[in-house]
Amino acid sequence: MIYLDTSAAAKALIDEDGSAAMRRAFADGTAFVSSRLLAVELHAVADRRAISTDAAQELLDRVAFVSLSDDTLARAVELHSGLRTLDALHLATALEIGDAIESILTFDLEFAAAAERFGLDAGPRV
Repeated sequence: MIYLDTSAAAKALIDEDGSAAMRRAFADGTAFVSSRLLAVELHAVADRRAISTDAAQELLDRVAFVSLSDDTLARAVELHSGLRTLDALHLATALEIGDAIESILTFDLEFAAAAERFGLDAGPRV
C-alpha cells in the first residue's frame, strides 16, 4: 500500500508534470492510503482550480482513509519535523501506519526528505 500525499493526489486532477503518471497509478489499481486530511486538501485544490468536486471525489473514493487520533496529533508535535502543520500530520499518520505502507508518494521534496529522515521511503516514484 502507498501513502498518498496531497501533492501527488492533486497531480491526478491538474495537468502538469507528473499528472499522466499519477493518472496511470490510479488506473492500474495501486492501493492508496492517506489521512482524512487529504479529502479536505484535495477539495480545496479543486475549489481553487475550478475542478469539479465529482472529479475530486472519484479520486478520493480510491483511497483508504485513516482518521486523525489524539495520538496522531501528539506524535506530530513530538516529531519536531520542521514541516508545515498539515505535512507534519501526514507524516505522523504515515509513521503510525508503519509497515503496512511500502512508501509515501509525494512530489513535495521537503516532505519527502523529512519522511526519509524518519525511515520512510518517499518521493515521486510512479
